[in-house]
Amino acid sequence: MASSPKERLCARSSRRTASYDGKHRAGLARVSAESGPSNRPAADSATTIIVVEPPVQVDLSGVQETLLGNLGRRATAARIGAFEDPMAIELVDRLDSDFADAARGVRSHAARVATFDRAVRRFLGRYPAGTVAALGEGLETQFWRVDNGQVRWLTVDLPGTIALRHRLLPDGPRRSSHSGSALDLKWLDGLDRADPILVTAQGLLPYFQRVQVHGLIAGIAGGLPGSPLVFDAVPEVMLDLVRRASGRKRDLALELWTWLFNPAERAAISGIPSVEELRYLAPPLTRNPCVAGIAAISRLPRRLRYSLPVLPVLQARLRTVSAA
Repeated sequence: MASSPKERLCARSSRRTASYDGKHRAGLARVSAESGPSNRPAADSATTIIVVEPPVQVDLSGVQETLLGNLGRRATAARIGAFEDPMAIELVDRLDSDFADAARGVRSHAARVATFDRAVRRFLGRYPAGTVAALGEGLETQFWRVDNGQVRWLTVDLPGTIALRHRLLPDGPRRSSHSGSALDLKWLDGLDRADPILVTAQGLLPYFQRVQVHGLIAGIAGGLPGSPLVFDAVPEVMLDLVRRASGRKRDLALELWTWLFNPAERAAISGIPSVEELRYLAPPLTRNPCVAGIAAISRLPRRLRYSLPVLPVLQARLRTVSAA
């Protein structure tokens, strides 16, 4: 039986109150500390403060709407112990949105997210005070999963998404944001190019045209020579699986995926003059049963590897190409 709006609100409020315990409370404390002092009254040992906030409304469509599915799958993965992401759970509890379909493909999604996290951690292991520029970040909470206390973070996304993100995850001393398309390289102006910089594009490039993807890679190389770029892609064969599915996620994919990956496109990306190296990234070994399969795929010949319905994560090392 469908619940009433009042019942849903009460349920959300209950979850909201409960989420202030444990890791959820610690996660929110970090956001609060970075965002400035709170105006809430301090609690003493004899006082219990119950915070009840109304759910945050979401009014996104098209590409921006896809951030909800990604957030829902991360929160579900965290709930089942695939990885730790209490901030994702907190955001799901705060949003007035339907995450009923979030369990579909959650383990493979968790493996892909963990692969990005591993790439960022490796970068920070080499450059602890480096900068991460996260293109099309949506409501990704990667900063809190990988934060080493020194990293600086730039979130780049469309205005509607940035407005929502600012309500939930406001900028802090080491986190800033740029409102605009990643294709408009004005976001480069928000970076100190003397610092080591890693650029990520998680779940973004498939929504661009092929010429835009190639142009963005060349543009990043021109603006950030020597910087690594970590991105994922949708293999062409994935469309066959999506067509057999149903639901809003399927409809968005069929409508919006415009850049698809195959062995020929892999060769084309490698052939961009500014791409010095392109390599496949395998996920870190965890108890996630999908990880072993994805790791095994990384050892397959390229033509076979990219013909399977698994979203590859790749890292490109970029260089500046001198004009002839």
